[in-house]
Amino acid sequence: MDDVRTLLRHHGLRYSKPREAILSYFAERDSHVSAESLYLALKQRGEQLSLSTVYLNLGALKEAGLIRELGGISGEAFYDSNISPHYHLVCKGCGAVEDLPLEVLDGTVVTQRVKEHAEEHSGWRLEEPKLTILGVCPDCQAPQA
Repeated sequence: MDDVRTLLRHHGLRYSKPREAILSYFAERDSHVSAESLYLALKQRGEQLSLSTVYLNLGALKEAGLIRELGGISGEAFYDSNISPHYHLVCKGCGAVEDLPLEVLDGTVVTQRVKEHAEEHSGWRLEEPKLTILGVCPDCQAPQA
């Protein structure tokens, strides 16, 4: 618990039991989870919290940079504890989400090259680009018996 308190304090957040429960969940597995799925998983563990508490704390943890948010195929938000730069593969069939390591072409990370191109041609100053690649996972490609 002291580690959680230190981590939260380091990111400008106060300690709370819901934040500890959420961070503990993410520390145990590398997954992409919706707020509703996280809420149900925490309830099964015996945590006493509401869905709105889960949403509020996910928002605070995201703003503090402790988790990332990405959109699923139906517009639902998913949360990822892997905050290192990476891409996401999203299945259009089942909605599965998988991490994909950064790709480097000619010594430059692909998303950095996209950012530089977009800034040059638009005049915008952009933040870190996030790349989500839609496709169909192997399970959804398999013929249905």
